[in-house]
Amino acid sequence: MTNFLSMICCISFFYLFPIKVFCQQLEKDVSLDALLNIKISTAARYEQSVSEAPASVTIITSDDIEKYGYRTLGDVLSGVKGFYISNDRNYIYAGTRGFSRPTDYNNRILLQINGHDMNENIFGSATIDNSLSLKPEIIDKIEIIRGPGSALYGNNAMFAVINIITKNGNLVNGLEISTEVGSFDRLRNSAMYGKRYNNGFDIVISGLWGNIDGEDLYFEEFDDPATNSGIAENLDTDKHHSLFTTLSYKDFTVQGIVTSLEKGIPTAPWETDFNNNSMKTEDNQTHIEIKYNYEVSESKAFNIKGYYNHYDFGSTYPFNNNPELAADYFDSSDGNWVGSELQFRWDTSPNNRIITGIEYQDHLRADYKYWGEDVIWFKGDFPYSVLSMYVQDSYQIRENLSLTLGVRRDDYSNESDTTTPRAALIYNPFKTSTVKALYGEAFRVPNTYEKNYNEEDYWKANLFLKSENIRTIELIWEQRLKKEMYGIISLYRYRMHNLIDTMYGETDELFYYGNLDKVTANGLELGFHIKLRNDLSGYFSYSFQKVEDNQNNRLSNSPGHLIKCGASYPLLNWLYAGGEMYFETERKTVYDTTTDSYFLSNFNLSTEPILKHFTFSLLAKNIFDTEYKLPGGFEHIQHGIIQSGRQLILKADYHH
Repeated sequence: MTNFLSMICCISFFYLFPIKVFCQQLEKDVSLDALLNIKISTAARYEQSVSEAPASVTIITSDDIEKYGYRTLGDVLSGVKGFYISNDRNYIYAGTRGFSRPTDYNNRILLQINGHDMNENIFGSATIDNSLSLKPEIIDKIEIIRGPGSALYGNNAMFAVINIITKNGNLVNGLEISTEVGSFDRLRNSAMYGKRYNNGFDIVISGLWGNIDGEDLYFEEFDDPATNSGIAENLDTDKHHSLFTTLSYKDFTVQGIVTSLEKGIPTAPWETDFNNNSMKTEDNQTHIEIKYNYEVSESKAFNIKGYYNHYDFGSTYPFNNNPELAADYFDSSDGNWVGSELQFRWDTSPNNRIITGIEYQDHLRADYKYWGEDVIWFKGDFPYSVLSMYVQDSYQIRENLSLTLGVRRDDYSNESDTTTPRAALIYNPFKTSTVKALYGEAFRVPNTYEKNYNEEDYWKANLFLKSENIRTIELIWEQRLKKEMYGIISLYRYRMHNLIDTMYGETDELFYYGNLDKVTANGLELGFHIKLRNDLSGYFSYSFQKVEDNQNNRLSNSPGHLIKCGASYPLLNWLYAGGEMYFETERKTVYDTTTDSYFLSNFNLSTEPILKHFTFSLLAKNIFDTEYKLPGGFEHIQHGIIQSGRQLILKADYHH
């Protein structure tokens, strides 16, 4: 009965929606202007529209988050053109443009909150799951900038820069309390308060606490009576919490965030005991930033900020069934770093803008330790510092033609210095058309773990590990097809050199991180957005991506085709429906096998305020209970990791 009802909901939504949208007479003149004219600041470090930005840009609004029922950044990226998601039951990983190395901790994507870098300094990870655990309602928009971003942002900005922009006190305007329950014993509570006072003081504070017991999972690789017939019971747990705040007064802003995630791991990675509830990881982050904006005149402005960051990680590895070890082992890391940045914007003429800046980071502590009760396998602290300078010039050659040139220099105390350029030529052949020709380079230095980790009889360090770099060329056509429809097509090619990847030494039989000579990729991204009256809206995207290593072999964890579509519309004046469908072709695993293609669909119902103060939503994920697997890393004996089936999440909000 549940399967039947789910099918009816999905079919009625996706088949009746086009009839309702395109057969109704439009009574109201509504276009995409509001969306396309949203100002973004991530692409060039100052505000501009999507068509002016020297990059391929996607904006996710707070309305999108509400209508589609997104809970995490991973949920958001699942619906974004060219992105795809992996989940090894410990962390969630994002791939884009056909590239996602298993267990890379998202270290080739730069994640920001209000312009503050969130990648930590041990593994370089960017968290897109409940490790971040921001209350979704606090997000105003998410700016997703594809392609190399190192010319402005330095390390990690290889494939994308993702900037989460939170709401100010004026947009929150009061108190909101939320609670949600759902499948797998899900319970999550959150609250936020925001206010802008008459004297200009603006405050936003948000807290979230969640617990998910998770599901019992079957792994055929462990199907033996000695290992509970392959069933991992009560191990897929997820406990997370966060506290986030911004305080603003005149030209000053203070931002702080504390996040924590304790995740149970049911997959028995690294040859640990299967079905042992000791196997878990814990990640904690703290960030504090003070920012001052000062406008000297209409043509000149300074931005000064200073920040402190902390990250710590801990994990337990049970090896009690291994006669040689017969104990629990542990690893941990601790990172502390401080930094400051001075940025200067100068409009030298009405058609020319220069952005220049200098940034210094001092990584006071970057340590990693792996130990047992009677032995320390590895222990080391590897502090370092980085001095960076950048400049970018945007010149409006003609009314319909602009050129952007930029370059950045990063000097590392422990690595080779790096210089990364970018160039963008933007042409408007017609009022409704934009053509962008882009070139960019980016880099990623080996992180603390990749370069230094050493474990006898299993893993060896590689002190000669080099930084990896990427060069990308891209041609984009953005077109207003009609007042209610917008389309974009992008052709790109990139080449990576010295890719840092997990390797295995045949002679010494040890794993290590090494440099792969090169990786090449060619791809196409096609997207359409439609927005009609009364919040009738939808999107469609198709991505083709072909990524190969230096021997022309298909890269692992890289689907060749992605198809995505979504739509939202009001069923009643107070009730909205939103649904999405994703299709993905097979991926190659690290064991040279392939996972199956799969199709997923989600459906969300949400209300407008009821009795002025209450809203409700019901989210159904994976409506048809599709069974599918995604590639894991070398730490798993499973070629593919089973993913979650159907989930239901009921949420209630109180606004005052």
